[in-house]
Amino acid sequence: MRQEESITRRQLVSLVIMVQLGTEVLSLPHVEARVAGHDTWLAVLVAALTAQVGITLLWWLGSRYPKRNFYAYISLIVGKPIGASINLLFGCYYALSGLLLTVFYCDILKRWLFPLTPRWVLILMLLLVCGYAATSTLKQLANVSQTFMVFAYISFLLIVFSGIYGLDVRNLLPILPSGWYPVLKGAYSAFSAYVGYDLLLYAYPYVQSQNKKKLLISMTLANASTAVFYIAVCLICSMKFNLKQLEVIPEPIIFILKNYQLNVLQSIDILFLIFYVCLVSATIYVYFFMAVKAFQHLRRQGLGKQHVWVWTVVALCFLGGFFVTKRDDILQIATIQDIVSFSLVVGLPVILLIISGLRGVGRNEV
Repeated sequence: MRQEESITRRQLVSLVIMVQLGTEVLSLPHVEARVAGHDTWLAVLVAALTAQVGITLLWWLGSRYPKRNFYAYISLIVGKPIGASINLLFGCYYALSGLLLTVFYCDILKRWLFPLTPRWVLILMLLLVCGYAATSTLKQLANVSQTFMVFAYISFLLIVFSGIYGLDVRNLLPILPSGWYPVLKGAYSAFSAYVGYDLLLYAYPYVQSQNKKKLLISMTLANASTAVFYIAVCLICSMKFNLKQLEVIPEPIIFILKNYQLNVLQSIDILFLIFYVCLVSATIYVYFFMAVKAFQHLRRQGLGKQHVWVWTVVALCFLGGFFVTKRDDILQIATIQDIVSFSLVVGLPVILLIISGLRGVGRNEV
């Protein structure tokens, strides 16, 4: 397997933010409105706090094996057969996540920008770009993501300045009309928006930091930045539309941008979607990268070359794109993925920490 170069904590922050954003910014207010009503911002905040707990668990687990990535030390905790099975599960999970994100964003592009373009053409173009990027090292991915951060800033500013007019704060009232249950249910749905911090599973030993507690602070900063982005989006949409409108409009942010006009700049929604391709691509190629690393660690000495695995995953995702075409099908699979995501990035680390503590393995392992 290719030897990874180290990355800085600043690069890790940029990489995690890019991976967390994905397409959730576009659809989160609509999805959450059906569950948490106008308390979507509160549900998203609770989800961010839950993600922070998950980050702490992954950091704690990684600190027991500071010189190994997750795929390399999992067999030390549960044994080689089970460890290989978990790596295979993670590989399939990340490959499926990349596929779902690809078809979901291509569905958005087809409905808003390219209604006459065949869906498979959009999927192929996005997969080729992301597949090529996924053949890179972690440091190269971090460099690209750090450059792409400018598009995250621009996207955030476009959302804020286009949505700041015509807001009605009364739409947020009353707070918690049905108690905490809808908010907690919405937080569960919103948790998938923060999945991406699990990059720490692989990146932990490659981050330059003499004090690993600073690594936890960096991850917290990345998660907080994403939370600010999501909460701002949910607040703007909740104050811009009433609840019935939010339940009908699948991408309220694009709707806001489409109706915002400037004399010097037209079609802001198109500009936004073009910029946002960079953020979506970053999420997809990191998913593919993580999937490939999991597959390569099915055997201790390494299993196959990275670029071969990448293009195999890309080819399978392209074929899968022909079967996942309807929006309802995508949402149903995404619901299953939410369950798997929570189980793998929160539930599994808890179990592994308990087993690791009981067996007394880790810390001294090299």
